[in-house]
Amino acid sequence: MINAQTIRAALRTFKQRKIMSIAQLVGLLNCSVPTVRNRLKEWNTFTSYNKNGSYYTLPGIPEFDKNGLWKCKRVFFSKHGNMKQTIIQLVKSSESGLDAAQIGRLLGLMPRSFTSHLKDLP
Repeated sequence: MINAQTIRAALRTFKQRKIMSIAQLVGLLNCSVPTVRNRLKEWNTFTSYNKNGSYYTLPGIPEFDKNGLWKCKRVFFSKHGNMKQTIIQLVKSSESGLDAAQIGRLLGLMPRSFTSHLKDLP
């Protein structure tokens, strides 16, 4: 069990750094990976849609743009969820749909990095 003081200190550090990985949080909280994952869920964190989803940020930290996207230190986050959910939302909210190049520009990614994951989407 993690004591309240350790949790408060970890949250202060998290807020200062803005984004953190599970490994960093394991070190701060001095606990296991499953325990950190449970904390991240409790804290309603956002997960990065790039960098293999290995970074997290707390609610209230991201300043999402009009598309619901936020970038911090080359790590990208979406208020819509994972990459697939984000792309669906971006296309739905566009006036006439988006092609891969347009989606890539919005996401800050090369289309080849995400198009294979979308082949089954209508």
